[in-house]
Amino acid sequence: MRLLDLDYAALDFETTGLDPDEGDRVVEVAVVRGPLDAEPSRWSTLVHPDRAMAATGVHGITAAMVATAPRFASVLPELLRRIEGAVLACHNADFDIGFLDMECARAGVSRPEQPVVDTLLLARRLLAVGDHRLSALRERFDLPREVEHRALDDAHATFLLARRLVAAADPAGDLDLPGLLDLCQPRDKGELERVRQRLAAAQQSGERLLVDYVSGDSGAASRREITVVKLGRSRVVAHCHLRRASRTFRLDRLRLVD
Repeated sequence: MRLLDLDYAALDFETTGLDPDEGDRVVEVAVVRGPLDAEPSRWSTLVHPDRAMAATGVHGITAAMVATAPRFASVLPELLRRIEGAVLACHNADFDIGFLDMECARAGVSRPEQPVVDTLLLARRLLAVGDHRLSALRERFDLPREVEHRALDDAHATFLLARRLVAAADPAGDLDLPGLLDLCQPRDKGELERVRQRLAAAQQSGERLLVDYVSGDSGAASRREITVVKLGRSRVVAHCHLRRASRTFRLDRLRLVD
């Protein structure tokens, strides 16, 4: 079967913040599903976060809008039904899968294992030059824009972006799903684990670490001296001695300076 004929479920969350490990919660979820070369189905719902509303300036969702919305545990069965058996497509999958795992754990439900195509990592692999944020790629490919930073619109944009990128990755139609997933892999997993273990040890000992941090999509790195405060699933909170302030760093962009 062609990659374009597989069933893809583009998933997007709007949240109260960036870190599920710090108590941030989902306020909106959307799934856009279907074969990439067909018209997809669309579904979305607001979600009551069970905490004070935040990040309204990003997505425009207010406390009043979610006051009567269902809790995530009530939404979860329909969400899982919507993504069941599909290839998940997310732009920056660590973010969305991190929140999905957290909300599933809160509800006492195990997330089913399924393949994940990260359109951010795929874009970085196939489009070496340029800005790889979803907003920039929408402009680059002239994808429709309705209400940016709302879950349904971003999920639809991710679905259309996946269509473009998968077609570009497999022009001859002979790439299989494992091959596509290989294109979506971040830095070597062994290296990421080495970084994580080193950060955990430094947190325990209070040791300062010298790191290079790759920011943005230019590949430019800045050298920082940090003291680890909190180590999360995909991010680390640390005191940056250069900035003399607490900063959050993505693990996949940290390079240890030995």
